[in-house]
Amino acid sequence: MRVAVRQCPIDRRPLPQRAATAAARPLKRYLSEQAAHPHGIGGRLIGRLWITETAAVNDAAIDLLAPTHGEHILEIGFGPGRALGLISSRGATATGIDVSEAMVTLAGKRNRDPIRTGALRLCVSDGVSIPLPDDSVEAVMSVHNVYFWAEPRTTIEEIARVLRPGGRVLLVFRGREHPLPGRLDPTTYRSVTTNDVETWLLNAGFTDIGTRSLSSAPTEISFVVAHLQH
Repeated sequence: MRVAVRQCPIDRRPLPQRAATAAARPLKRYLSEQAAHPHGIGGRLIGRLWITETAAVNDAAIDLLAPTHGEHILEIGFGPGRALGLISSRGATATGIDVSEAMVTLAGKRNRDPIRTGALRLCVSDGVSIPLPDDSVEAVMSVHNVYFWAEPRTTIEEIARVLRPGGRVLLVFRGREHPLPGRLDPTTYRSVTTNDVETWLLNAGFTDIGTRSLSSAPTEISFVVAHLQH
């Protein structure tokens, strides 16, 4: 009896190129894991890079959310805290939750004044349980974070719990209906489509759910807006 032998593909590229590809795999995983949960020196360095790297998308998100004086705004996954500073500068009270103690420290240093005056509060939380009372915020924002949520349906239900009736939520992310950039590790950036997020919001009691593409942001970035039922 003849046994079929399966031929394995041979990588015929020069050794330096093969070595570079092999080295890039753990680096990609490390950087993606740091994006999900920044920690240590690497997390602090990445957090500082985000201040400029994510500025355009965060600015677009804040303009769309349109926080106003006297409102209480929650940001989930605030990173270095730049957006929280801009929100508080508009006269809103802000609460930020982030899974990373390193980001709480970094954002705290960046926003000493609003923290000192009580206009801003930072907490360590994974979002599965949001440390705020029921009906306590007017709006919730999260940018490039939903892929990292351990229980996205539960987090969205928590968002509905802390929002006041008629309150609004804005979730900004790269939907997996678009190809994931090669620099990002798919085992860390979970596959979350825009349709997934819209369905979770609908099931949690949100209405007026809409997805927008903004000229100031890449076309593959989804800005999903919804309001909690009165």
